[in-house]
Amino acid sequence: MRTALLICLSAAAVMIARADSLFTPPEAPFVTALNEELYRVVLPAGPVESAQALIDEARSARPGAQLILEAGGPLVVRANPLRLGSRMSLHLSPAAGITADRAASAASLIAIGPADHVSVSSSGPGPAQLDGGKKAIVGIKVDEGIRINLDQLQIVGCANAGITLGGRDPTKVTEACSVTRCFFAGNGDGLRVERSAAFMCLENEFKNQSGTALTIKSLCSVVAGNSFKANKAAIQSGSDRGVITRNIIEDAQALTLTSESSGILVSENRSAIFGLKIALDGKNHQFFHNTLDGSASLAPNCGEMLLLANKGLRPVAAAANLKFFNPPTLGYPHKDPLIVPGLERFDLTVPGGKEKVTEIINAASGKKTVTKEKAVPVDLAQVQQAVNQAETTHPHAVLVLHLEGEYLSRALKGLELPPNTCVILQGRILADYGTRIEPQYLKEAPLSQVVLMPAGGFGSFSGGTLDGGRQAFFPINAATKSIALIEEVNLTAGARDGFYCKGRDAQAPVFIYRCVVSENLGRGIWSHVASRVHSIGNTITGNRSDGIDLDALSKDGTALFNVSCGNRRHGVFIEEGIHHHIVFGNTLSGNTGAGVHVWNEEIKGNTGSNVIAANRCDANGGGITVGGRSSDKTANENFMFNNVCRQNRTDGFRTGNSKAQGNYFSQCVAGENNEKDINAPASAQAGIFNDVIQILSR
Repeated sequence: MRTALLICLSAAAVMIARADSLFTPPEAPFVTALNEELYRVVLPAGPVESAQALIDEARSARPGAQLILEAGGPLVVRANPLRLGSRMSLHLSPAAGITADRAASAASLIAIGPADHVSVSSSGPGPAQLDGGKKAIVGIKVDEGIRINLDQLQIVGCANAGITLGGRDPTKVTEACSVTRCFFAGNGDGLRVERSAAFMCLENEFKNQSGTALTIKSLCSVVAGNSFKANKAAIQSGSDRGVITRNIIEDAQALTLTSESSGILVSENRSAIFGLKIALDGKNHQFFHNTLDGSASLAPNCGEMLLLANKGLRPVAAAANLKFFNPPTLGYPHKDPLIVPGLERFDLTVPGGKEKVTEIINAASGKKTVTKEKAVPVDLAQVQQAVNQAETTHPHAVLVLHLEGEYLSRALKGLELPPNTCVILQGRILADYGTRIEPQYLKEAPLSQVVLMPAGGFGSFSGGTLDGGRQAFFPINAATKSIALIEEVNLTAGARDGFYCKGRDAQAPVFIYRCVVSENLGRGIWSHVASRVHSIGNTITGNRSDGIDLDALSKDGTALFNVSCGNRRHGVFIEEGIHHHIVFGNTLSGNTGAGVHVWNEEIKGNTGSNVIAANRCDANGGGITVGGRSSDKTANENFMFNNVCRQNRTDGFRTGNSKAQGNYFSQCVAGENNEKDINAPASAQAGIFNDVIQILSR
């Protein structure tokens, strides 16, 4: 266990070091396949017509090759854009960009599509510039684009838009496109995206757009690590089940969610300015732990919205379809009377056992003697009694329960929280039933837990340690119907799993945030037949099964920015028919199995349409591995983007088998794995597209 903890601490240090970098330049042994044909074309400086002639000639001569197009100098657009077709990689540079001529009449500088497997990037050092000369032009126009990657470009002076990107099938995550590390300045709109599922908008900077910096409509998209400043408006999203996270937004018109939008998670975004405006329409959006000072207005006919644990963000007015929860926590123990609208606040303290320290000074010698008496835990039944009484005497209040010291749970049910309860623990609750530790697994055995989250309403638990004593099945059981937050809690020594939430429906999202989940006898965090379970920023280590298990028909959940290491099975397990999950920005190291394993063993159906992106998988049994059991139990059509897999004991990437086909791997980073960096059997029929400068320039 000490080894697992050391591994996890090392992984956490790596995560901190890369916290400001979500995109890693790809490194891989090939672009699309081991037996690929690459054909290099050097484009001369000057009018793009000369370059276009060479591109067309090369495509005619090598119809199946991936064309590697290297700009030899600045290119100039007049009447026609530079047109790129399928299987082309254009490398610009700071010395070889594209500009619009003073008399330019072209609609765009670069036109792509209909086309697939196209990239435009800078060979460095630094970004390549596309300058529209303040004309009514688009920098890069993509129509019916499939698997398009645009990286490290500086797009300026395009009065229409910097980039417009339209995909082909808005439901297929395996046709995903990306815009990464680009700088947009002085354009009309910055980036407009539509009909492109699982779009990746990472680490871009948007500044001084006269219109909207980012307009996006994309299933399961990720907008992360971007900055917005001095634009007319920052983000307008009509996406379905996307994530908008860890962006810096310094535009007054910060965010608009349109009537078409649904189920977006907006989390951990921040701003240094005041008075931001957020306009909400659509349905089922979740705002979590943002630091955004401003107001949120709801459209008259919008669906349900959730605002949970945000700093500075308040609704303009109360609304029946707004769920607002502002819980005091260990990290933010506010005194604000507004926790849930319409309810008062009632604080209750039930002291626990504390170590008694006595100092005795010898009158003759003046010598001081210190004696310590071990804390005598308070029976958790006393806490339950006080909670029940408070619920009875304050039926219209949110109960804020303060626990300080040591507590002992002797009952299988543990502490049962009533609806609308917030607990702050500074101490420990230990389960001890007087029974054998590590009980044999019996399916019919009654469930036991240290804490049971509320059956309905809202609930939060923060701080301290919940210790199952290897007797209670779960430190926390959240298989209930309350909207719940578990924050900065140590969940340890569960006889089964650290966190359990089987059967939660979409009306009751749960957030596990910045917890340490360790040494449980099963999984660390288990999302089982559940919807909208969000694991964010946790450290999960030393568990005897998976760190995080996304299991059995679960949907619409996320695992973001966690460290999962030293677990006996997988860092993150994506299995048994789940779909539309986003696993992003995690550090997964030292796990016996894979960093991320995608599989289907028992559920008839498909584990598919999941997005696995920007994860770091080092020193595991395998990096990212995919497979299915049979023709009716498959793991087809998932999207893996810009994951880093190094020094794993077997393969870095294993792209599938005959029962796990059509998965798409893009912008991979792989190296120093003991077996293959990318193991791509023909039976898997996987799609692969890496814009690898080292290979493309050879």
